[in-house]
Amino acid sequence: MIKKLQLLLVFIGFIGYAQSIVVNTTTYTSQQLVEDVLIDSPCAQVSNFTFGGNPCGMGYFTYSGNNFDFADGVILRNGPVGFSAGAYTGANLSGQCTGNNGTDADLQLISNANGQTNTVKDVTYMKFDFTPYTSTFSFNFVFSSNEYGQYQCSFADVFAFILTDVATGVVQNLAVIPNTTTPVSVVNIRDNAFNGGCSSVNPAYFDSYNVNLGAAAVMNMKGHTIPMQAIATVTPGTTYSIKIAIGDYV
Repeated sequence: MIKKLQLLLVFIGFIGYAQSIVVNTTTYTSQQLVEDVLIDSPCAQVSNFTFGGNPCGMGYFTYSGNNFDFADGVILRNGPVGFSAGAYTGANLSGQCTGNNGTDADLQLISNANGQTNTVKDVTYMKFDFTPYTSTFSFNFVFSSNEYGQYQCSFADVFAFILTDVATGVVQNLAVIPNTTTPVSVVNIRDNAFNGGCSSVNPAYFDSYNVNLGAAAVMNMKGHTIPMQAIATVTPGTTYSIKIAIGDYV
């Protein structure tokens, strides 16, 4: 099996505290984030890299506390990724990477299908080809957003892990609620304890509302899900592309 990809996906761009994540944007280049952090496995060959929103919207995070499942990994954000570091302060909840206000056709399709037809912009993504040597591709991820609380009833910022068989063109989004085809988003995973204006949806997958935690929060984001695993069956020796993308629904 390909090594499980350790991803922290933080969304909506709206240090060093021991119990909170630390974000670094200089240790790894964008390509090294894929090769040395995201994959870092002899079970797949990777190539043909393209990136958007880098380096501002992507980086490497570490965590040394006991309240989060990942010690390190890749972090993506549709805005300055460093804003997500440290405990929750309520500051730096939004921001835009210079020159990055582009849209993305793949994310827009997912948003439209989820009933959210406004424009998706400020996209950060990493895309690369990989050829697996085993039959299973899996990764772990956490979704985080500053839409939790006030906006969780109606705003669904978009992220996706789009797996494409290069030869056949067959596409699937792996960023879905386990055992469903429902995209992971604020409106699809929410707890009405933090906004009584709408009902809870899949609350078992919601983990923490950090606004209430202050210095004890793992990250400077309003809320985040529990870790989830995405998995796909692949054919050894076949080339696939994977696109990991996040964008702001406006």
